[in-house]
Amino acid sequence: MFRKTPFKDRETTIFQELKNELYPHLVGVNGQMKGLMDRHAKIIFCVMLLLIVASFILTFFVLKPKPENQAENLKKELKAIPGELSGEFSALQDLTLRAAKMAELKTEIERIIAQDSISKTDSAYLEKAIE
Repeated sequence: MFRKTPFKDRETTIFQELKNELYPHLVGVNGQMKGLMDRHAKIIFCVMLLLIVASFILTFFVLKPKPENQAENLKKELKAIPGELSGEFSALQDLTLRAAKMAELKTEIERIIAQDSISKTDSAYLEKAIE
């Protein structure tokens, strides 16, 4: 039962075997889909256009997001977050803000260090950055 089955062709991969097994079925489905699309091309095209127009109308005229409604929904969603998660969420937000500030400081310090001579304002900026 646990004996390894010998394989004749060592260069055949599992994908090639799957293709060999499923290819006849996929050809049949492909042929059926092509026939269906050939028979009902105008209907399919009209349905696609209707869906595009309906999507446009819904997006820009019917389902207009209201800014105050979005703010209220966001507040409700944040209130729904348990206390432990909201603390972790604020800590994560604080970390991302600090990381952004650090990246900004790093680029500014690298710009100042790359200069041949440093002005007084640059040296004052470096001192503040070190603090």
